[in-house]
Amino acid sequence: MRTLTKDIENTNVIEEPQLAVKFYPKKKESTEKDKSTLNMLSLFSGCGGMDLGFEGQFSVLKSSVNEILSPNFIEKELENNFVELKKTRFKTVFANDILKDARNAWVHYFAKRGHNAEDFQTDSIVDLVKLHQSGTNVFPKDIDIVTGGFPCQDFSVAGKRKGFNSHKNHKGELNTKTCATEETRGKLYMWMKQVIEITQPKIFVAENVKGLVNLSNVKDIIQSDFSSIGDNGYLGVTLSGRAICYKSSLVPRCGLSTSIPNAA
Repeated sequence: MRTLTKDIENTNVIEEPQLAVKFYPKKKESTEKDKSTLNMLSLFSGCGGMDLGFEGQFSVLKSSVNEILSPNFIEKELENNFVELKKTRFKTVFANDILKDARNAWVHYFAKRGHNAEDFQTDSIVDLVKLHQSGTNVFPKDIDIVTGGFPCQDFSVAGKRKGFNSHKNHKGELNTKTCATEETRGKLYMWMKQVIEITQPKIFVAENVKGLVNLSNVKDIIQSDFSSIGDNGYLGVTLSGRAICYKSSLVPRCGLSTSIPNAA
């Protein structure tokens, strides 16, 4: 670990900037008292990076913490310039990804944090929504937040940039159909939208690469679709630009520096 830390510090990593879109209900309907735990439903979870970020209580290099934006988020100092971050009120009660290796990694790590293997589903988001529509209880109730980094391969500058006309289906298989459908990889955000409509969270966070912004009118379409959820819809804040880390009073998040003034 010590050698790995030095390697990390001396390595230049090139990564495409991320795009985060946060949506808040237009009308606050709940009058419930503050809960000690905020239930999070995670989609396109991978091995749990975003889930871990929301839950907190993990170690990072102290130099990676912006103590101006996050002055009270360090729980304790560790060895070799590491610190442990405080635990937040968020708890991942449902996670999902089609990759079996992602599930294995998630279950192995999050079991140490009190999560059960049953919390992670490997059916595709399309199949999960269809199961719900058939009358099966798929998604937990009382969800406070939905998060999801829907697949970026069709929007990234590192990919073929087919956008909504992805050559892969919702299971990651080559698409044999001649025309785009709602079940292609590039349209999976629409199924995330359906999960949000089903669970009615107080807020949701949709994340993708910045390449989505300059691919035709893709960003406007996606943001419009997300904003139309439910009777009252959601108010969205789009953050695009150079990635930075910041936190609210509840949780540290990855945001982006451009347009931060609009997030007030």
